[in-house]
Amino acid sequence: MLRIWQKITSSYGSHAPRGNPVRDAPASRTAERFRLHSHAERGNDKFKFREVIVAQILRRMFRACLLLCSLGTALADNSREIISAAEIEREKPASLMELLRKRGGLGDSSGALSLRGVPKIALYVDGFSRGGAVTELEKIKPQDVASIEIIRGAASNRYGADALGGAIVITTLQAKPQWELGLVQGYDSLGSHYSRAIGSGAVGDIDVRASFEDSLSNRWMIQRDNSPLLSMAQTQHSGFAKRGGDIKSSYRNDWLTAGAELNYLEQTRNYGRPNNYNEYTTVRPKLFSEMRFGELKLNGKLMYEDNRTDVFRDVGGTQNLALYMQGPETENTVNLEVQADYRNFNAGLVYAVNQAGIEQRLASNGQRLFAMDSTVDRIGLFGGYGLDFWQDWHLDASGRYDQYDYSGISIYDAGLDSREPDAFKKAFNPKLALSWKTLSWLTLRSSAATGFMPPDPATLYFRQTRPNYVVLPNPTLKPEQSTTLDFGTEASWQGGKAELTWFYTRWTDKMESLVTSGVPNIKQTVNLGASESKGLELSVNQSLLDALNLALNYTWTTTKITESLNSAIIGNELAFQPRHRINAVLTYTGIPGLTTRLNLHHESEQYMDFRNLSRDANGYAWLNKAYTTLDFLVTKKIGIDKHSVNLTLAVNNLLDNRFEKSLFQSDPGRIVRGEIGVNF
Repeated sequence: MLRIWQKITSSYGSHAPRGNPVRDAPASRTAERFRLHSHAERGNDKFKFREVIVAQILRRMFRACLLLCSLGTALADNSREIISAAEIEREKPASLMELLRKRGGLGDSSGALSLRGVPKIALYVDGFSRGGAVTELEKIKPQDVASIEIIRGAASNRYGADALGGAIVITTLQAKPQWELGLVQGYDSLGSHYSRAIGSGAVGDIDVRASFEDSLSNRWMIQRDNSPLLSMAQTQHSGFAKRGGDIKSSYRNDWLTAGAELNYLEQTRNYGRPNNYNEYTTVRPKLFSEMRFGELKLNGKLMYEDNRTDVFRDVGGTQNLALYMQGPETENTVNLEVQADYRNFNAGLVYAVNQAGIEQRLASNGQRLFAMDSTVDRIGLFGGYGLDFWQDWHLDASGRYDQYDYSGISIYDAGLDSREPDAFKKAFNPKLALSWKTLSWLTLRSSAATGFMPPDPATLYFRQTRPNYVVLPNPTLKPEQSTTLDFGTEASWQGGKAELTWFYTRWTDKMESLVTSGVPNIKQTVNLGASESKGLELSVNQSLLDALNLALNYTWTTTKITESLNSAIIGNELAFQPRHRINAVLTYTGIPGLTTRLNLHHESEQYMDFRNLSRDANGYAWLNKAYTTLDFLVTKKIGIDKHSVNLTLAVNNLLDNRFEKSLFQSDPGRIVRGEIGVNF
């Protein structure tokens, strides 16, 4: 047993001199299968091979015990999924949200991204935060994306606020020296269309890339007839128009990359009535640089963002459609990030200043109804270190400190001016990540992390009063905080792989919107108390034949309110979190240049708010029933010399299943889409 213990605690792969000049015999197949770094039997080596096997098993059991014993205190890396530009090109989505809906555990109900039952997901584009709303994803053209990284589990250790449930990190394509031009035109059966142009090339030592889009999405939302939300009632088709472009330039040499980017975007969102719409304008210039000195890499990014939203609202309902209220909403932000990477260590600083203003006036005489101005200064410090040990173990330790300063908050309401006191909020969020490659085909991993979400000034103080719709402020809101654990395993074999993950998240002071139907409808954000989400996530990818592949992901999630001052909601489920979510994708590539894909999507029933009402006192149903959709897509690539033509035919909701989704909205049913792309 002493020899066995020495074998466990020693480093396999090297031995003390044995005084045995006899050459090693070839290692056995059993030793290769178990990845033993021991030698085959020697002439005068008395250590029995069966003892080596016992030692290896005990060694792995010893490490497994260390892993399991650490679950309550220090665990490890979240599961990550990378979607490459090549995958996006094969799937030919009309939008990024169409692409991401097929990923495991990812939801978009009620306009907010969620992962594994956690509705606070950070969206980062080229290193800067874009919040966590679906509308931000819709601003990005699929043809502009180099990669998408989906990080499941709390990610505030790197991405700060909004990353309670994870992060979606998008990297866009940069300028290239080769001259290229791509044109894309798409139409669908609802009268929607999009036109895109992308070009790149070099002017001297400067690489340049430009992309432009003009699009219209009809019926992007359909309000149910039996909805209590008169503010969202529709008398015409809703529409979402978008026009904009990006221009990038960069310079590269052996040690330096530097560049600039300018983004301009105009959007109009009509909510289904002539005077119920928003007009958005965004201007976003950016500078970036990266310096490389051997293994040391330094990079910095600076961005200014100017957002303006012109809001137009009627009274609400379908009777008085005349313009009732209008006003601009402005937001100006300066973002700076610097980061250093050296071997397995990284550290950085994030600084941002956000100035926002809201103004509402009566359309009839310009009378001022409400106004608010605010400034938020944010500073974040983050760092991390990765360590390989015991040959097949890896540990990541990281953390981020964030500090928020709320200042200059002035409010005009009901004819009175007021100024709110300055506020200060801070948080530190660590993460420990551990993975163990148990066998050549099997990896175990686990994670423990914390997250936070402070309320923004608009959530604290914004008020809107219309005859049929009222939004109330809540200046007593507390920051939302969470702790996340997960433990997973990944197995791979020839032609396939599978992952199984158990996850658990607990919140304190979770923030949720409460809508009370009536005349008027009243909406307010409140702290629920403590809540939890837990479940299992399974993904399988298997080649069935040489040209036929099956990708399956299933997420089982249970959510529950565990503590609250309102005892009536304890034990209730969280809003828009189905217990079962399934995606199954069958892909055939047996014909050169042709790809055919069939996608099945299923979600079980889900409540629309935390009260878990099947029907309220006015008879309105607040429970969306389970639904299943089937999507079909076929693409054909035709090469002509160095040029190519790409043809796409897609049918979303092939079986025309009409179902309820989000907040009192309905799916438009079957949509047929055609796309042609030409590359020169």
